Amino acid sequence: MSNIATTTPVINAIAAAVVTHDTPSVISNGSVNLQALGVPSTVTTSKEATSAATNSSDFELLTGMEQQRMSWENNELAASNRRLYSILTQAYSYYWELKLNSNEVVRKQKKTALDNFVSERGYTFMPSTHDMTRVVKCVFGMDRRRVSAYSIALREALRQEVQVADLVDFIEVNGGVEQIRLGFAKPLSASRRADVVREQVVSNELARIKIDPKLLGADADWVDQQLILVVTYLPTGELVINSVVKNDSAVTSALAAVYSKERAAVRQAERDAKEAAAADKRQAREAVIAANKQKAALKGEAKAAVVLAEGQRLAATAANYSNLFEPAAA
Repeated sequence: MSNIATTTPVINAIAAAVVTHDTPSVISNGSVNLQALGVPSTVTTSKEATSAATNSSDFELLTGMEQQRMSWENNELAASNRRLYSILTQAYSYYWELKLNSNEVVRKQKKTALDNFVSERGYTFMPSTHDMTRVVKCVFGMDRRRVSAYSIALREALRQEVQVADLVDFIEVNGGVEQIRLGFAKPLSASRRADVVREQVVSNELARIKIDPKLLGADADWVDQQLILVVTYLPTGELVINSVVKNDSAVTSALAAVYSKERAAVRQAERDAKEAAAADKRQAREAVIAANKQKAALKGEAKAAVVLAEGQRLAATAANYSNLFEPAAA
């Protein structure tokens, strides 16, 4: 008994010592010390949590604005551009009627109306102002930047000989009015046009003639230089040389005219090809329509034949029935 009594206080003392020395390193002020237990942990402060929530909210805000922009581009902006292109087409058409209509009366009517409108609105123009710019300003008013941009785009379409019906396609294919304005290519100067075709023309020999240099006043400075011949074409196919001109500006103008003629031929070929393609497409569409009509007609004929056959069958059946029950002669 004495041994038991002595042992119990010793055990209690050991337990108390363990609690006293170990507990504070694990539990302090009601909190668990995970580091003391060897447990990996990440602590997020209230400030960091607020920042994360804010970042998420800002991302959603940007996403929402992006979606609104996409919706605007696909709906309101697209509709607005279509309306703008429609107005530009009308302005472009007015210019065509004003300058290119084959009926002189129509051209004069358009010009008179334009002059009266300009006078009533109090617009002023320089003598060199392009008539396309005058038309555009009458339509779009005093906004100089807008008038300039639209006029440049329409004049570029005019330079490329775009038809009125093709204007919207031209604008859209080229990225819109602003893109056309930024990429507007001014016509080549006469000297640049001459340089493009100079070598080609010089290397092309049509014929050789020999004239007494004394008649021309030629000297060594004329050698290998281009000249301008003023000639008259005769019904016999002969050319009468009326004058010989040695002048660099005249040669440049003539070569520039060769360039313009070749470019016009290229544009004409492109128009012919486009018209041929349109004609082929139209013929193909008409062929489909005709085939569908023929198919419908054949279908109608077949249906009518079935109805007729059914009627004949019913008539034959009725006749057989009538013969079967025909009363005997008295």
